Amino acid sequence: MGGQPLPRYQDQTIWPYTDMIQHRLYMKNGIHGSWCRTTPLWGRGLSKVNTGAEDRLHDDRARNVIEAIMWHGYSRQSDAYESTEKFYKLSKEDRDAVVAFIDAI
Repeated sequence: MGGQPLPRYQDQTIWPYTDMIQHRLYMKNGIHGSWCRTTPLWGRGLSKVNTGAEDRLHDDRARNVIEAIMWHGYSRQSDAYESTEKFYKLSKEDRDAVVAFIDAI
């Protein structure tokens, strides 16, 4: 913004789409000792617009939303394994809707 201050919005309600807690993911090559804080998803859809990349996940190892979701289920020990399985079992139409929602927030 050319060094200009960002606008301020009094009494603005935000929806960060996160639970703000730490999770064990047990990913290959472990990240942060296998513990990760859930990053807010708000604004993630702007990544491609702003940077040309869709890098996702806590360490940007995923190339898109679906990869990021599926990496959460890398290990059956992962706190997110069950959610990943639920996503995997959705119809293609429902999975596409989840991706579209994440890209829109």
